[in-house]
Amino acid sequence: MPYTSIREVAEEIHAGLIRPSELVEETLQSIDELDDTIKAFVTVMREQAYQDAEQAEREMLTGLYRSQLHGIPIAVKDLIAVKGVRTTASSQVLADHISHEDATVIDLLRKAGAIIIGKTNTYEFAYGPFSPPTRNPWDHTRTAGGSSGGSAAAVAAGMCIGAIGTDTGGSIRIPAACCGVTGLKPTYGRVSCHGVIPLSWSLDHVGPIARSAEDCAVIFDAIARYDPRDPYSVSGPATTQNRYTATLIGGVEGRGPLSLQGLKIGVPQDAFVDPIHAEVRAAWRSALYVLEEGGVEVMQVELPRPTMDLYRTIQKPEASLAHMQQGWFPVRRALYSDIVRTRLLEGQHITAVDYLNALQERRRFSSSLRATLQHVDAFVLPAQPLPAIPADQAGKDIEIDGELENSAVAMLRLTMPFNLSGLPTVAFPCGFSSDGLPIGLQVAGKPFEEATVLRIVHAYQQLTDWHRRTIPSNV
Repeated sequence: MPYTSIREVAEEIHAGLIRPSELVEETLQSIDELDDTIKAFVTVMREQAYQDAEQAEREMLTGLYRSQLHGIPIAVKDLIAVKGVRTTASSQVLADHISHEDATVIDLLRKAGAIIIGKTNTYEFAYGPFSPPTRNPWDHTRTAGGSSGGSAAAVAAGMCIGAIGTDTGGSIRIPAACCGVTGLKPTYGRVSCHGVIPLSWSLDHVGPIARSAEDCAVIFDAIARYDPRDPYSVSGPATTQNRYTATLIGGVEGRGPLSLQGLKIGVPQDAFVDPIHAEVRAAWRSALYVLEEGGVEVMQVELPRPTMDLYRTIQKPEASLAHMQQGWFPVRRALYSDIVRTRLLEGQHITAVDYLNALQERRRFSSSLRATLQHVDAFVLPAQPLPAIPADQAGKDIEIDGELENSAVAMLRLTMPFNLSGLPTVAFPCGFSSDGLPIGLQVAGKPFEEATVLRIVHAYQQLTDWHRRTIPSNV
C-alpha cells in the first residue's frame, strides 16, 4: 500500500477493502523493517497512530468521510509541532522539548482525517541542504538531500504514503530530487508556518512530499489555508478552498492524461543553470521533448541569476534573530553543533544596511521573474545540478562538468531563487543516472498558481513512469 497513490488507497478505504488500522500496521511494519538502515524517522508515533486509525474507522462507520486523506498515514518533519510529542529539530538544544499544541498544518491534516505516523529527520534546525544521518533509499552511501531528507526518504522507501517538509532554500525540492519523489513548495504564505520552528521567516515555506503531483495536490488542498496566527500567511483565490487543485490536475475522475495545449514553458539560459552534470542535462532535454509532445510551447527565456551572497545576507540574520527570540541562542550555544553555532554568529554580524540592500536586490530579482512570467506560464529547469552525492562529500568541494563547486552551494543554487521570489515550485523525477540514481527537475510558476505547476507535472507523469519506480530489492 505505501507505494500506491493516495487516491487509490482512499478508494480502497472508502470501499471497505482495507481499514485504516490495517494500513497503519503495514506502514509501521515497513518502518520497523527499513528504518534501522534508512534512518528517516526521529520519532514513530505508534500508539497514537493506532488510536487515530480506530477513530477514523468509527467515523467511517457513521458515514463521516472527511477527505481523501481520511485514514492515510502521513509523516512530518521534526520542525513541526505535534501536541504531546517531541519536536527536536534534530538538535541537542531541543532534545527533550515536548510540543504543547499542534502546528496549524497538523491541525488541518487531522481535520482532513490524516494519521500522523511520525516525525522525520532534518539537518539541525534545517540549517543545511543535507539531513544526516538519513540515507538515500536508492544508494545508502549517498545523501538523501535536505533538510527535509527524512520526509523524502520515508516516502521513497515506502515507509509512508505522503509527508510534510519545509523549504527555505530548497529543502523540499532538494531531497525530492535526490530520492526520486515529488515535492511542492507552495507560494510564499499559502501554507501556515505557525507551530513550525523558523529558519528564515521571509524564506520559509511548508509543503507536501509524495510520490506524484496528484498526491501532492491532495495534501496541499488539505493544508493551504489563511491562518491569522501566522503574520506572513496570505489568502489565495477563493476557489482554492474548494479542493479545486486535485480536480484540475486529474479531471473529475482523478485519472487520465491532461492536455497541455496552449501552455508556454520558459527554459532558462545555460548561464542560469551551469554547471550541471551531463546526464542531468540530457534528462532535462528529454523531459522538455515529452512536454512538447504533450502540447506545450517551449520558449527560451533570460533570467537573472541571484548570488548565494544575496540569499545568505537575508537568511543568516533572520535565522540568528529567530533563535534569539526563542531564547535558545546564545543561552544554549554549547548545545549547538559547531557549524550551526558559527552560522548563527555570522548572522549577528551582518549589518542592517547590508540586509536592507539585499531586500532591495531581492525585490528587483523577483520582479524580473514575474515580468518574464507575463509571457510564459512556468519555468522548467533542473532541481539539482547532479544526482545525489556521496554522503562523505556533503559540504565539501565537488566537480560538476569540469568545474569545482562547494556541494552545499551546488545543491541550493537552482532552488533558492524560488524562495527569494516566493513562486510555487514542484520538483519531480525525470530519469535516472548511469549509477541508478534519480534525476529531478522543477517547474516554477506564477504566484498562487499551484494548480498550473501541478497540472504540468501531473501531465508529464501520465506520459512517463519515473515517479512509479520503486527501490530495487537488492539495495
